[in-house]
Amino acid sequence: MSEPERGARRLDPATRRAAILASARIAFASRPYAQVSLAAVGRDAGVSEALVHKYFDGKAGLFAELTQEAVDLLLTAQAEAQAALPPGSSRRDRVRTSLLVHLDHVASHPAGWAAPLMGSADDPEAARAVRQAATQQHVALLQELLGGRQDLRSHYAIHGYLGHVQAACLSWSQRGCPDEERWPLVEAALGALEGALGDWG
Repeated sequence: MSEPERGARRLDPATRRAAILASARIAFASRPYAQVSLAAVGRDAGVSEALVHKYFDGKAGLFAELTQEAVDLLLTAQAEAQAALPPGSSRRDRVRTSLLVHLDHVASHPAGWAAPLMGSADDPEAARAVRQAATQQHVALLQELLGGRQDLRSHYAIHGYLGHVQAACLSWSQRGCPDEERWPLVEAALGALEGALGDWG
């Protein structure tokens, strides 16, 4: 019996899954999807490659779960931040609050935030589907924050804003997420959205 298999028997299923996910987060953050080996993920997690397949139905399933995890964490944090705002907060303040939460997420995962949230051409279809659903959720959230605006100009303004934020966050993370650049990024993104919308309604 191999060392990973002996170690796996000493762990309960929840602990095994958590160890595999922790190992996979590091692997996918540091290498393109195609270069991640489930054998290496299992070895770093102290379990066999067969157990990784058992719990996540292969590499595609594992990456899709990491993608969903990242999306859920971000959306939950944004919802909590919105709920904490005082009644009557302006639309601009509400959008800014959601953006600040996004920046907190990026800063707390500087090496790996982009892999699950942005992805690449060789990602599995399951992960792309998760991100597509997340984009729809973010669009719906922004529409709500902007007072239910659903005209075509708002549609393109919102999608353009989301693309702007992702590109800006990628640049910011590559620069080490310097705190002194947080507010210039926020003001640039809000300015882009305001200009695209024409006004905050």
